[in-house]
Amino acid sequence: MADNTRRITINDDDGQDPKLVSFEAADAIPLVADDLEDERGDRQPIDLDAPADAFAAISAIPAPAAPEETPNAAPAQVSSVPVVVSNAEAEALQAQLKEANDKYLRTLAEFQNYKRRTDDDIRRRIQEGNEKLLQQILPSLDDFDLAIAHAKNTESYEKLIGGVEAMYRKLVDTLARQGVEPIPAVGEKFDAAVHEAVMLDEESDQPDETVTAELRKGYTLNGRVIRPSLVKVAKGG
Repeated sequence: MADNTRRITINDDDGQDPKLVSFEAADAIPLVADDLEDERGDRQPIDLDAPADAFAAISAIPAPAAPEETPNAAPAQVSSVPVVVSNAEAEALQAQLKEANDKYLRTLAEFQNYKRRTDDDIRRRIQEGNEKLLQQILPSLDDFDLAIAHAKNTESYEKLIGGVEAMYRKLVDTLARQGVEPIPAVGEKFDAAVHEAVMLDEESDQPDETVTAELRKGYTLNGRVIRPSLVKVAKGG
């Protein structure tokens, strides 16, 4: 490693006292020519008669500057300082908090009242809808009473059958006006969305998965299945 020093001869009371200082310190000493001892050992002549206060000059050398921060350097620790709040500020904050809490409670109460009114309105609408449907079905029930009474008086099977068929058509029309429609079944291809297979017909000559019999009629309400059809489905051996 290179010797980073300059050997300087300084006159003092005891004579010549060689002092060994760094290059930077030697360069800071005014009016003194120094000899340089480098890594090869070469020496240069110096002027020993030049007056200088070497110790004062060395002590006057400024301290090295602090190193610049690097991007990856750890951040300096910052001590936490307690925040001091005056009584007036604390009272103002408490007042704001109380106002915000009051607004929250009022909003919550208004929402609960709105929800209760909405639930009551939904129940009322459902009840009114059921009443309207029943009002349209009740005449069909009256027809059943009349047909049964007439059949008992006449003891006529044909009149009973005719009355029942008329009442059935009337009831179907009433339900259709409310959006209730029967689901097609016999002869249709089995559809799990509207049909429920409860039996397999292995003797049918119909293609597989064809509905060959309807065991219970299914219905839709405004296009939505409210009861699937119970069917018998063809299945080859």
